[in-house]
Amino acid sequence: MKKYHFLFISFLLPALLQAQWKYPSYEQIQNDITQIGKNKFVTQEAIGKSHGGQPISLLKFQNANKNAPTLLLVAGVDGQHPAGTISALHVAKNLLKLSPDSLSKLLDNKSIWILPLANPDAYVRNASAVLQLTSGNARQIDNDRDGRVDEDPAKDLNGDGVISQMRVKSLAGTYKLHSAFSDYLVAVDPSKGEKGIYELHTEGIDADKDGLYGEDGTSGVNIDRNFTFDYGIFEPETGEYAASEAETKAILDLLYENPQISTVLHFGLQNNLSIAENFDKGKASERIIKSWSSNDAQVSNYVTSIYNETVKPLGEAPKANAGKGNFSSTAYYHAGRFSFVTPSWWVPSVQDTSKQADLPKKAAPNGKVPDDKFVSWVYKNNIEGAILPWTKVNHPDFPNQEVEVGGVVELYKNNPPVDLLEASSELHSNFVIKLVQSMAALEFSQPKITALGNDIFRVEMRVFNTGGMPTYPEIGDKIRHVSKLKTIIELQKSQQFLSGKRLELYPSLAAGKSQDFSWLIKGKGKVEIVVGCPAAGEKTISVTL
Repeated sequence: MKKYHFLFISFLLPALLQAQWKYPSYEQIQNDITQIGKNKFVTQEAIGKSHGGQPISLLKFQNANKNAPTLLLVAGVDGQHPAGTISALHVAKNLLKLSPDSLSKLLDNKSIWILPLANPDAYVRNASAVLQLTSGNARQIDNDRDGRVDEDPAKDLNGDGVISQMRVKSLAGTYKLHSAFSDYLVAVDPSKGEKGIYELHTEGIDADKDGLYGEDGTSGVNIDRNFTFDYGIFEPETGEYAASEAETKAILDLLYENPQISTVLHFGLQNNLSIAENFDKGKASERIIKSWSSNDAQVSNYVTSIYNETVKPLGEAPKANAGKGNFSSTAYYHAGRFSFVTPSWWVPSVQDTSKQADLPKKAAPNGKVPDDKFVSWVYKNNIEGAILPWTKVNHPDFPNQEVEVGGVVELYKNNPPVDLLEASSELHSNFVIKLVQSMAALEFSQPKITALGNDIFRVEMRVFNTGGMPTYPEIGDKIRHVSKLKTIIELQKSQQFLSGKRLELYPSLAAGKSQDFSWLIKGKGKVEIVVGCPAAGEKTISVTL
């Protein structure tokens, strides 16, 4: 009877876990994007196709001015982070919940572009596979570079429909049981005389006999490791060369072909929002710059203060450093945009878990409250399927050792059951609005015309940056790609410059600062002046001398 009961539970477990996790299918995601794109404030277009032929959709929230300074929100770059895609779609929907007047006012002189699923191949694969998330697109790659492809995937050894952990009892083990919960393993600390009793692996077998488990499955190129800054040559999931993938090229083309994109916000697996970027003089002085500049770091501090205040109810976000070849660093160091990244949701700290909305609570088996952040969140909020009981399996690689499958289902650490994303997404929607309102905004004085005699005129005007951020990052002057603040004066054939030039370029204009312009022109008639920059706004002014 027990045998049949176990088989019944094993059969139902995948369905039960999916029912609570319940992320939408790829088709549902595309339907959401299509429905959002039908709103009068939104234009939907595809910026390209994935390696597997799926469209990479962009949602443009904008008014009549198609070249308004733009915030670009990107999500779903790494396939292991579907929570970012759902959060980005929540942001889009929350923007449409604003009153038409409020949304129109927000978009009067700014635009918000949302790229919710930058790596659609990964979402297609992950939504239809065993409950395990992999990062890459549909390209087949040799991750461990042994001359074979996809020969060593993770394997569901106990048939529960989930890829979890595998523990092997060993005198050389480096893991022990958690003090409060035996289904969770923690690394030992040899300096404290602690001894481990388990080796810990991903659930699977070592098909290629290289000592690793599940390291070369059907994952493809991780787009968030394929960008150009600090690209990881010959590393797993990075691709054959930087920007080798269609998805990477499409995103880079979007940045380089649209100079009005002034700021990038990435819902990804790094974090430079809750903890601001620092200025490192040594790294900033190297031939390949690897530190935000001093002035840009001050802007980062300013944005961080807004962010932390806005998302304060979520508790402290974890520190997560940028990896090699990632999108957010490339957007700053190579494309010259202010670039911020946040996971958009994270496991709340122990003191914050009590604030979770009316979810069932239960203590650890021994009655203690676990001190580990993840374990505490799982058991206080009854997150079914995040930590599984251990079950014994017969393993061909460990014929004379005790092997069990269970423990942590890794995907839950960055992707909670989908219903838990709504509260964090609402706070991040508020942050998106505040970030747009903080972007550089130029205001232009009416030109002052002074007649000096003999048909000579002095033309003077001033431009003010009334936003909370500079017109473009300081790094832009070093990479020489960002469009600078400029003035262009078009004269008639009967006119000539006595002082000044037709085209003048100026450095970034800091928040709250102004810039004066002056020209001496000989000759009467109409003069047309273009002032500004794409990332902060441009204006054409006509005067008559």
